[in-house]
Amino acid sequence: MRSPSLSFTALLGLLALSVACDRTPGELREWTPADHDHTSNPNETQVQVQPDGGSPLARFGIDEVTLVAWKQNCTRCHGSLGVGDGPQGPATRARDLSDPAWQAAATDDAIARAIREGKGMMPAFQQLPESTITTMVRLVRLFNAERMRQPVADGDAPAAPQPTPGR
Repeated sequence: MRSPSLSFTALLGLLALSVACDRTPGELREWTPADHDHTSNPNETQVQVQPDGGSPLARFGIDEVTLVAWKQNCTRCHGSLGVGDGPQGPATRARDLSDPAWQAAATDDAIARAIREGKGMMPAFQQLPESTITTMVRLVRLFNAERMRQPVADGDAPAAPQPTPGR
């Protein structure tokens, strides 16, 4: 047999929970675009991105935002350098983005569409701004293994990949 004080305590606890769950928080309001971080009036927790990107890839038009987007969304399958060796790469049969044959066959529009809409086991990344998708395509083009095999003169950086008509 249960102790009457234990049952009363349990009942009191359930009553308190039900009352608390029925209350609406006083500060709950609908989110508006003004609540989002923005550059005209940044707050102290907002990530600051320099105009030049501060990225070693800035000379190729790749900014920090693109690198963060790649790291957060792509490396688990494609790996850091796009060869499909991320932790989930084998399970998802991630495309080797460094494959010169694939690089020659894929258009920039097709790469952007795959990022935006997904393809095969790759999910869609519709939340990415169009500018980030565009620079993500540039980043994918940098992974081209054929381009990496080209000799580089001392002190020169490899030339940035140039979009070609229809790509």
